[in-house]
Amino acid sequence: MRRSTNSTLRRLVGTSVVVIATVVPAGVAAAVDYPGPPGPEVTPNNTESAVRPSRATNPSTLPFTGGDIAGLALIGAGAALAGTVLVRRSRRSVNA
Repeated sequence: MRRSTNSTLRRLVGTSVVVIATVVPAGVAAAVDYPGPPGPEVTPNNTESAVRPSRATNPSTLPFTGGDIAGLALIGAGAALAGTVLVRRSRRSVNA
């Protein structure tokens, strides 16, 4: 059975929207500038240090590693929603 041009165009536009919605945030996340190497070089013979060690104010918390958990969760939720919509639309057209 031949598929109509309108149906093919809908699938193409839907797929393009999903691809763009997942690729654009990933490109923005990859463009983040991270700071350069930390401080000046330290030699092992240097016994005097200008930096004194400090104690953690709240040792029961985990250190911040820089992961963007909220952004990753939004991308995952968006991908799951887009997949659900695509599956429902494809099942609807088969049953109709």
